[in-house]
Amino acid sequence: MPAAVRQRLIFDTRTLRPEDRVAYWESQCRDNVVSLRCSPHAEEGLVARQVCVEAGALRLGKTSANAHVIERTPQMIRAHPQESVFVNVVLRGGTFTYQRGHCAKLQPQEALVYDARHPYLIGGGPDFELLHIDLPVALFHRHLLRDDLALPLQIDGHDRTAQLYLRTLSRLVLAHVDGPEQAGAAPEVELQVCDLLAALLRQSREGAAPLSTLSAGHLLAAKAYIDEHLDDDGLQAAEVAQAVGISERHLRRLFAAQDGTLADHLMARRLDLAHRLLRESAQRGATVAEIAYRCGFASAAHFARCFKLRFGLTPTELRRQAGH
Repeated sequence: MPAAVRQRLIFDTRTLRPEDRVAYWESQCRDNVVSLRCSPHAEEGLVARQVCVEAGALRLGKTSANAHVIERTPQMIRAHPQESVFVNVVLRGGTFTYQRGHCAKLQPQEALVYDARHPYLIGGGPDFELLHIDLPVALFHRHLLRDDLALPLQIDGHDRTAQLYLRTLSRLVLAHVDGPEQAGAAPEVELQVCDLLAALLRQSREGAAPLSTLSAGHLLAAKAYIDEHLDDDGLQAAEVAQAVGISERHLRRLFAAQDGTLADHLMARRLDLAHRLLRESAQRGATVAEIAYRCGFASAAHFARCFKLRFGLTPTELRRQAGH
């Protein structure tokens, strides 16, 4: 997928005859999202609308619909493989998902993470609405979990910190799906979505370090401030702490609770942003050194060393691969 945000894609069955809606919906999903089979469960037939937009390597979307069931069968997976992990966040109504012998029922402000490489069935009740995020498997392993998901992971939202992360994730995705198109925002949105999902998975896994809602809010604010100042090669913990309104010591404890440091997080964000910019065709006119400076590196040589250590190839090699 291209790194820049493409024109928003909308498909809606309401303008069609009821007998034509399912075929139209299935063809649009097959061509733009994922191949599936749809069965409406309402007398008026399928009434559904979906909005999709790309942000870096992610595909973000929102679906509003009446009662229906979708199924992705083994035959569809073989005919139309999809190397993705999907995340659904319910905004309204209720849904259920069945995959690999596991059934998950979701209410508003609950989420499900599942591997789209395995067959699944999803049903929605009357007047439901959900957000969906499509993450390439390689990106999921690099930023969220190293291992494959054995079963769907349900985030029920009862934990106050998880609720905060889910609300923040929902606002971010909705702003990108429903708001004005911003081509330059794609890399930052991808970083922020992955960071929020990683926090949710950490919070949901057994043994993850708990955070209070207040601390989680401070951590989100700190990471947002860092994302807005990646081009500042002099960014320090003291500045971030002051911007968030906490002590530098407390800020460092928040990052330590997430099994990392502020410096490691800042470096990872800068390298991820550089990785995305180097792949963008719109950035072909910028030199590697210029991209390094835009991502907060004072030295192009230091940038190249850190980049190769993180990704296993030099910035020039990545750009060459992207060009091919």
